[in-house]
Parts: sequence; structure tokens; C-alpha cells
Amino acid sequence: MIDGYGFDPTYHEHAMKVLDFFANYYWRMDVEGIENIPDEGGAMIVMNHAGTIALDVLMIKQAIYRRSRTHRIAWALMADFLTWTPFVGDIYWRTGNVLASWVNAKRLLTEDQIIIVCPEGTKGVGKHFTRRYQLESFGTGGFARLAIHTNKPLIPTSVVGSEEIYPVVYKNHKLGELLGFPFLPLTFTFPLLGILGALPLPSKWIIRFDKPLYPTDYERKGSIEEKALEQQTRFVETLYPCDEKKKMIAATSREKAIVNDVVKIVKRNINILRNKRKTVFF
Repeated sequence: MIDGYGFDPTYHEHAMKVLDFFANYYWRMDVEGIENIPDEGGAMIVMNHAGTIALDVLMIKQAIYRRSRTHRIAWALMADFLTWTPFVGDIYWRTGNVLASWVNAKRLLTEDQIIIVCPEGTKGVGKHFTRRYQLESFGTGGFARLAIHTNKPLIPTSVVGSEEIYPVVYKNHKLGELLGFPFLPLTFTFPLLGILGALPLPSKWIIRFDKPLYPTDYERKGSIEEKALEQQTRFVETLYPCDEKKKMIAATSREKAIVNDVVKIVKRNINILRNKRKTVFF
């Protein structure tokens, strides 16, 4: 039965079996810190993002569903172009994902669901191979504001391996926009090898879920600013859509502190995990 979000439990189970192959055999994925995924209640996975077509998000979902104690389903906030991308779009809709928006994220968190947030967005998935594992901006505090507003923990999450599956050497923005994508990537293998070049490379993956960060731990930061922000938010909500609202309101010092800590943890763990691999493929 498909729910109001488009989630199909039967399809989800079939998709997880396909992802099991990639996790267990193709990418030989190691997962650390799975005990930091809560057994119940809402939480926000905040991760680095790479791999051109967001396969890293699917592998995060697989790891949480297969390895967490209560086999939880994590909901990714996805870019609109993914919703109609052939094959990938169908997988995203039916395996439990929603369009990225403040309203959808808040609703899922208040329903005590786990959501996956990729603050780097399309800039992350489109990084040139020479800039692999160099984080793009994590924004001005939108995800931190959401955590504060819902009082849900954030789990800084680092992924190593996704940068090598589609090593981008060139991006054609104009052609990509004509096709409805942010860009059209050229990799070491695509389009040189045709359809075979569309296959991801078999890199070695490691995922680490760090300890949760709780908004209440940052309560002494920016308390005065937040009172003013709350009034400003109420006013702006009546004038602008929620997605625009996030961009218009400056981050408080409390939000900035959360963002800085998340970035620091994700960066640190990326370096640790990269050093754990003998090579890119082992």
C-alpha cells in the first residue's frame, strides 16, 4: 500500500535487496557508529554529498534500514530534478523520500521520522574529481534552525567512497539545463564507454554516523537573537514561501555554532575514513 508520501513498502523491500548487493559486494561498505541511530523518535542525518546522482543517499538509507536496531526507514530530502529522473526518480519516490522543503522536513520530524539532509546540494554531487572530499558550503543554518525548531538531534554523517564512483572531469551546464538537470557531467568513463560508462566504479565505501548533537546543548548561544528571529519568521511566513523564507532570515549565533560543529565533525571523520582505506578500491 502506497502512503501519502508515495512510499511503497513492497517496492522498498525489493529496492533494499538491490542495494544490499552494492553494499555487501560491489562497494564492500563498512558502517561505523550505527548505534548512534536512535531506536525511535525524530532525528536528522546531516551528511557530505557526492556521486553525481545521489547514490550516497540511497546507501545511507540501506545502512540505517539494515543495520540499525529497529530497522528504521530514513527519509531523504531530494532535489526536484531527481523526481523525474528515469529509474532513479522512481526509486526515490517509492523508497521513502520527499521534495526538499521546510514544510516536508518539519512534518516528518514532528512525526518522529529520521530525515537525511545534504546541505551541499547539487554543488556537492557536481564537484570536480580534483576537489573530491573538499566540502562545499553547508549553508547559512537552515538545517540547524529546523533542528532547533523541532528540538530534534542532528547526527553528523561522513561518507567515503562516493566521490570515486563517477569521477567528474567536466560539467556542461547549458546542455544539462536543456535536459532539465543542473549540469551534464563527463566522467573518466562516460560518455566515452557509452552505456558501460554509466556504471558506477567499484570503490571502497565507509560510512560513519557520529554521536548526535542536541539543540538544547546550544541553548546559551543566541538566545536574544532567537527571540527577534521568531517574530521576524512569523512575519515573513505570511509573505513568502517557506523555501524563500530560509534564505531571507540570517542565522543566529546558535545556528552558526551548530553548523560549525557539524562541518568540523564531518571533515574530521572524512579524513579518518580516507586514511583507513588502503587504496580507493580496497
